[in-house]
Order: sequence, then C-alpha cells, then structure tokens
Amino acid sequence: MRFQPRTRVACEGGALKVRLAFRMALNLIPESDPVLRDIAKPIADYGSRRLLRLAGEMEDLRAEECALGLAAPQVGVSERIIVVEIPDDDFVGIPETYPVPATVLVNPEIVWETEQLIKLPEGCLSLCGMMGNVLRPSRIQVEARDVEGNPFSILADGWLARVLQHEIDHLDGILYPDRIEEPGELWIVETVELNDPVWSRNPTVREILERRNPNSPGEAGMA
Repeated sequence: MRFQPRTRVACEGGALKVRLAFRMALNLIPESDPVLRDIAKPIADYGSRRLLRLAGEMEDLRAEECALGLAAPQVGVSERIIVVEIPDDDFVGIPETYPVPATVLVNPEIVWETEQLIKLPEGCLSLCGMMGNVLRPSRIQVEARDVEGNPFSILADGWLARVLQHEIDHLDGILYPDRIEEPGELWIVETVELNDPVWSRNPTVREILERRNPNSPGEAGMA
C-alpha cells in the first residue's frame, strides 16, 4: 500500500531487526505479471537464512519506496509474507493515526473483523498512477508469525487495519480496485500524496478537512 509522506521516513522500527549483507535484489513486478493474481503459498521454513533475507530485502524496498506496506507477490515471490509500518506522520489531519514500527508478518490471517465499515482512499506500489476509495472494516484482528516462527496477534484499527487488509489481499491475488464499488471512485493521479486534492473527494476525508479548516474550506483543496 502506497502513500507519499511529506518527509522521507527512515524505517528502523524495533519490531524488525533483519539485516543481512547479502542482497536478493528484489524489484517490483509490473501490474501485468500473473503472480499478482495468484494465491500465495504458506511459508514453512521459519528462521531459515532464505526467509530472513527475504524479509530484510522486502523491508528495504518498502522503505525505499516510502510505502506503508509491501507483500511478497509484489516482488514476484508467491509466498505469504508482508511487511508494514505506520510512520509518525500527520495523515491529512487524522488524529487516530498512531505510529507502528516496521513489522514482518509471516502467514498472516484475519481472524476477526468488525461490522463497522469505513471508506478511505488507497494507492498501491503495483498500480502506479491510480488511487481509489475502498470500503473496509475499521477494526480487525490478525494472527501471524514472525520470521522465527513465533506466533503473535494484532488487534488493529485506523490505518494499521487498512494497511494490513490491503497487504493480505495481495496474498490472495486481490488488488484494491477489485473492491471499489463505483467506477467513478477510481482516479488517475500523477503522484499519490497525502495532501493531494483527490483526497477531498472522499466523504470521510472531506469531513475531517472541514473540521480542520472550518473557516477556510478552500485551503483543503476540495473538489
């Protein structure tokens, strides 16, 4: 899942401590690559040199691209592993955004989701130049393992819940436009930036921006 923060974020979170001297030279695959539509295979070789290297390289690429998350299929590896991070940044004035350090999830699974849905804009490293409104549960619980095979659970809301759902979708061959209900809610954009006026086309974001600038609605770039 891609968003462009106003300042480049260094992703050295304590939850991810995987760095090896050897490089796998991972690259994003084109959107036409069929791997993006495959159902990724579960991972069994916890703690292996291969898995440690894959996790480290994925995190390096995610940080390089200033993305909130990255799934293995996006780099041509059809395996169930994702990396996510929510930087300590101001997402269009949304106060509910809280920072989450860079975290690797192996074989993640959504085991619970709330019935409360929220629609917000998303972008994707695999679909450059597009952005769209996606309806998702606002709160979820994910169970996963770390690279060593230790199980853990995350009860997520806010942007973390959205990023986790977006990346886990990749593991099942789902891209966010598949979840867009109306064609008019998918837009072509030159860059995906947090303060892009395209955000104001989303009712939830527009309401937040209006609360943030009650006397100057024009400054929010509403369309």
